[in-house]
Amino acid sequence: MSWALGHLVELAGPHEYDPGLKKWSIESLPIIPGTFKLKPVQGTEKHLKILKDLVNSREISLIINACDAGREGELIFRRIITWCKCKKNVKRLWLSEATPAAVKKAFNSLREGSDLDNLAAAAEARAKADWLVGLNATRAFSVRHNAVLSVGRVQTPTLALIVNREREINNFRPETYWEVWATFQKKDGGIYRGKWISEKKDRLTGKNEAETIARKTGSSGEVTRVEQKEKREQPPQLFSLNELQKEANKRHGLTAQETLEAAQALYERYKLLTYPRTDSRYLTEALVRDTLSARLAALASAPEYASLVPGRLTELGNRYVNDSKVTDHHAIIPTAARPDLARLTSNEYNIYDLVARRFLAIFYPDACYAVTEVITVAGEETYLSKGKVEIEPGWKTICGGDIGGEHVQGNEEEDRQSLPSLAQGDQVSVQNVETTEKKTRPPARYTEATLLAAMENAGRLVDDKEMAGILKESGGLGTPATRAAIIERLIKVGYILRQKKYLVPTTKGVTLINLVPEQVKSPLLTARWEQGLVEIEKGKEPVERWMEGIIEFTRDVVGLAAKQEVSRRTGSINGNQTRIALGKCPLCECEVAEYPKSYRCTGYREGCTFVIWKVIAGKKISLTQAKILLKNGSTGRLKGFKSKAKKPFEASLVIDEEGKVIFDFGNGR
Repeated sequence: MSWALGHLVELAGPHEYDPGLKKWSIESLPIIPGTFKLKPVQGTEKHLKILKDLVNSREISLIINACDAGREGELIFRRIITWCKCKKNVKRLWLSEATPAAVKKAFNSLREGSDLDNLAAAAEARAKADWLVGLNATRAFSVRHNAVLSVGRVQTPTLALIVNREREINNFRPETYWEVWATFQKKDGGIYRGKWISEKKDRLTGKNEAETIARKTGSSGEVTRVEQKEKREQPPQLFSLNELQKEANKRHGLTAQETLEAAQALYERYKLLTYPRTDSRYLTEALVRDTLSARLAALASAPEYASLVPGRLTELGNRYVNDSKVTDHHAIIPTAARPDLARLTSNEYNIYDLVARRFLAIFYPDACYAVTEVITVAGEETYLSKGKVEIEPGWKTICGGDIGGEHVQGNEEEDRQSLPSLAQGDQVSVQNVETTEKKTRPPARYTEATLLAAMENAGRLVDDKEMAGILKESGGLGTPATRAAIIERLIKVGYILRQKKYLVPTTKGVTLINLVPEQVKSPLLTARWEQGLVEIEKGKEPVERWMEGIIEFTRDVVGLAAKQEVSRRTGSINGNQTRIALGKCPLCECEVAEYPKSYRCTGYREGCTFVIWKVIAGKKISLTQAKILLKNGSTGRLKGFKSKAKKPFEASLVIDEEGKVIFDFGNGR
C-alpha cells in the first residue's frame, strides 16, 4: 500500500512542447497541444518512482484506487497510472467517511474502476480547459499590456464580482431622509415607541415635512389595532461545504481555506466528520436507518454534547432525508467515532462543533416566537410599533441565534423592542416626538461568507431567466471544493486584499477587469462550462465535443487581446509604482525590478520564474551589471566569484534560452 501525497503528475508547460515557447509572444498564441503531455510535479519524482515500481510489480495483479472520492481524487489517480504506464485491473474504493466500519464496508463493495471513467474524463477536461484558457489568456493580455495579468476561467469572473461591488460602493451617492419616532405611555406606566408611517412610506425626504408631522402628532393617542402572529422557524438544513464555509466565516471569522483544511483534517486524520467536499445538504434513507443511533451515541459520549442528544428521536422529513438530492456524497455530519475534542486545534474544534450542533438541531422542534404589530393614532398621524417575544426556543437552544433570525432584515429598533400588554382602544399619552436624520447606505463589501454565497448563486446576477436557470443548475461559479482556492489565488496574485473581514480589490485587480472582455469575466460562461463537465460525468456530453468548444473560445480570447489598445497604466497594473524598471524580462517581456534579494520579473507572483540573484557564487551583482545583462543577454568578464571549494574564478553571466542565468567561461557572447 502507498499514497499519492496530492498531485504527483501535472500537465507539461509550453516549453516542454517547444523550447521556443519559453519566451512569451503574441505571435506564438494560441498554444494548443495536439496531445497533452504529463510531467512529474517538481519534488515528487522520488515518490513517483516508488509508485511506478509498486504498481508494475509482478506481485501486484489488482490496484485499488482509494484517493478522495470526487473529481480531483480521480484525476490524481488516473494521471499517476497513466504516467506509470500501468494497464492492470483497477477497483475503486468509494468513501463518504473514513471510520474503520465505513472503510471495511467500502472494501466489501468495491466498484469497478471503469465505473468512474466519465468522472475521470470530466476531471481531465477541466484541467486541460484551465490550462488552455488560463495560459493563453494570461500570456495574451500580459504581452499586450506589458504586465503579467493572470486570467482564469473561474478566478476572473469571481474577481469581477468583487470589483463590480466596489464600483457600486464608489458610485453610490447617499440620500438624506428623515424618520419620525414617538414615545407612548399607557395609563399603567407601560412605555413603547412607534415609527411614523403612511399608506405608502415610512420615511420623509424633507426636514420641514418631518417637523410638521411631529407638531401635528399632539399629546395623546389611541391604540387602533393590535395584531399578533405566531411564527415558527424550522431547524436549518445540514451543511454542504459551501454552507459550512459561510457559517464558519460569520461565526468564527475563518477563511474558506481554513474551514476546508480543518474539515479535511477532521475527515482524514481524526475520522470525526464525513467527506467534506460535498455540495449536498441531505442524507440518504439507508444512512439514517443504519447509522443514526451510532452517530448520536458517539456525540452522547462527549461531555460537550451529552445533554444535547435528544432522548426520543423525531422522524426526519424530506427537508433532511432525500435520496434524489444525494449524488456522490451526502451532507457533512459527525461519524460514529467518539470525539476527543481536547486533541483538536481551535479551528478544528470550531468546525466540529458547528457540524455537531447543526446535526443535533434537526432532531429538535421548531423555534417559535410571537410577532406583534401595534398601530397607534395620535393627532392626525399614524405610528407603527413592532416587537417579538420568544415562545419556545426549540433548536436554537443548541445552535444559538436571535428569535426569528432568518426573517429579520437589518437590526431595526421597532423589530427588537419588548412591547407592554396592549389592546385595541387603549388610550396613551405622547411622551416625546423626535425627528431623526438618516442616510441611505451603499451595499456592503464582500466578506468570504457573502462572496461564497454570490459565487454559488451567480444566477441571480443574470437577467435572462433561462440562463439564470442554467447557472442555478450548474452550481454557480466553481465548485464547493475549489472556491476556497480561488479566493486564495486572487489574494496571492495581488488582485484582492483582506481588510479585516472584507475582501477589497486592488488597483491591479480593477485594471484587469477593465481590460478583459465580457466573455472572460462573465459568470454565465463559466457556469456553462461547469454544466458541461457535469454532463460529461453523466455520460451525456462527449468530451471531445466539449473540448472543441474550449479551443474555439481560447482562439477568440487571444484574438480579442491582440486587438486591444495597449494599456498606459503598466505601473499600476503591476503594483510596482515605486520600483524602477531595469529592463525587459527575457521570458514574458514584462518589467524586471529590484527586490531585497534579487532583480526579478514583476510578474513572479503569477508564475514567471526569471530572476537574477543579487549574490551569485559569493559575488554581489550590482544594479548596473544586472541592467547590462538584461540589455545584452550577457555581461563582460567578471571577477570575484568563488567555487564551492572557496577558490576564486572569473566568468561572464549569460541568460540562456530557458531564461536561466548561467556562467560562461569563454568570452561571453
